Amino acid sequence: MSLLPRFLQIKEPVKQTWFKKLPSHLGIIIGEDRISFSDISNLIIWSFCVGIHHVSIYDSTGFIKSNGNQLYREAILRKNSCLQKKANSLNIIFSDGKAPYLYNTITKNGHRTEDLKVYLLSHEDGKQQIVKAAKFLCKDARNNPEILEKLYAHNFDSYIKGALDVPDPEMVVVFGKTSALIGYLPWHIRLSEIMFQSTHHNISFEEFQSLLCQYSKCEQRFGK
Repeated sequence: MSLLPRFLQIKEPVKQTWFKKLPSHLGIIIGEDRISFSDISNLIIWSFCVGIHHVSIYDSTGFIKSNGNQLYREAILRKNSCLQKKANSLNIIFSDGKAPYLYNTITKNGHRTEDLKVYLLSHEDGKQQIVKAAKFLCKDARNNPEILEKLYAHNFDSYIKGALDVPDPEMVVVFGKTSALIGYLPWHIRLSEIMFQSTHHNISFEEFQSLLCQYSKCEQRFGK
């Protein structure tokens, strides 16, 4: 952690020199049985430090989501210890992709602040959201059959956003020994760069930086 304060002091030059591009939304998939809230909190704070303002945390079992208040407290502690005097400039907002959780404590205090939105997701937010969106579409089509005559992917996307309002992640990191997405947001990852890391336990800032550098070097052709 001794590297982080020095990194924060040169935040803007770092963004321009190290990274040709950065994801606006970083997806994190935890595929390990043992989950470390302290290490996940580091990933959350580091993301903000480099300029990422949307982070989704996914585990298929829903353990993280059901214990979100514990992760939130850990993230606040990390924010205060890492950012120190700059801690008041960051609002961390936890949500399920639909509405902020009640345990969020947002204070302005006259300071200029930035929001970091953290989405806690589980298997019910993956394929089940597509099922819900399909039900909404069928209900609308029953009253207005013409909808189906002009249905394209971007039209269906509005139904997905109605069920789960989470931006598409440009970069997804899977932590664990399995090379699978284990149900993470199948509709949202059409253009995502997917990377794999053996574990999130004791992950260092240098490792996090290396993942971002890999993403920065990826040539995205968007299906061309």
